[in-house]
Amino acid sequence: MRKPHEWLLDASIYFSFDRSGSERHARTWPGFRDRLRSGPDEALTGLVTGGSRGIGAAAVHRLRGMGHRVLSCGRSEQAEDTDYRTLDTGDWAAVARTVETLPPLDFIALNAGAMPERFTLNADGVELQMASQLFGHYLLVHNLARAGKLREGARVVWMSSGGMYLQRLHLRHLFENDRYDKVATYANVKRAQTIVNAQMARMPLFRNVGCFAMHPGWVDTAGVREAIPGFWRWTQGRLRTPEQGADTLVWLVTRASSGEGAADASSALESGGFYFDRRRVSPYLVPGTRETATEREALLEYLERLLAPYQVGVTP
Repeated sequence: MRKPHEWLLDASIYFSFDRSGSERHARTWPGFRDRLRSGPDEALTGLVTGGSRGIGAAAVHRLRGMGHRVLSCGRSEQAEDTDYRTLDTGDWAAVARTVETLPPLDFIALNAGAMPERFTLNADGVELQMASQLFGHYLLVHNLARAGKLREGARVVWMSSGGMYLQRLHLRHLFENDRYDKVATYANVKRAQTIVNAQMARMPLFRNVGCFAMHPGWVDTAGVREAIPGFWRWTQGRLRTPEQGADTLVWLVTRASSGEGAADASSALESGGFYFDRRRVSPYLVPGTRETATEREALLEYLERLLAPYQVGVTP
């Protein structure tokens, strides 16, 4: 139970999303240990996209330290890591090919993200943030599910961002984006991720899979320093470490489904939910940012149309 002053600190956002918020929230977590979800003798197998640096690299390191096999991917090359592969999730043909090479997975963290400075299209003529962070990830998990490579009880985790709280879904900017602003585009894509996650939880294709979205708070990464240096300077010294940013991701993919280790002993993971610091939270904090049912349906219909040339032909 949070005390009144903690409610005020969380309501400030600044003292919730920053490092002090992570440290304060962690003091309420009842005994979560670095343990194997499937039992002491069975490690999980998973994939983390964007695993070469920042939050993704921190998640890979911690999960491997827990005894799990973690594959990772990113746009850079890492020859020294045999479980790493080079993959740009904006290259949809490459994503489709990669699914064929992956083993069955117990979890997948959809973490890859970036903010191109200028308006950029992928090979299919789609704005790159939407192409890589939204559809590329959706294509990846869709094809894994169709190919039977998401094991029963597998966890899918979308790494969204607190920046999406100020953003209402703007469908036209997802599809066309004729007035590109990297930060607004990023927030719009991250808002769309939370919506897609909630919709996936209702799909028959993912009926035996847990679908979750989360945000990591404000984290000190090279990506933040490079993409939004003004924000980084304003929050310098108060940003979370990549390890703190990765904590909820690790918690979501490893904790038991019974509710053990939850921030609230009465809570349990709920597929389709949005999480922050090991607690389910609302993705709508600002009035006027909630999309309509028609907009949700239009978003999914658009993604389904894009799937046609790239989806695997295996019936789940």
